[in-house]
Amino acid sequence: MNTYMLNRSELLLYTGIAVMAAAVIAAVILMLIFLFSGKRLRKRLEEEYGTDNIN
Repeated sequence: MNTYMLNRSELLLYTGIAVMAAAVIAAVILMLIFLFSGKRLRKRLEEEYGTDNIN
């Protein structure tokens, strides 16, 4: 059996890459959520208070 074992530096490297990839994916998902909820909030504020005070 020839299994490939990662040494400590390779493990740190690939773990860091995985964590960075997860952070990018989470950032994109949260950006989309905030974008859509912001549009909904802006619409609700325009309905309640009008468009004079919204920049």
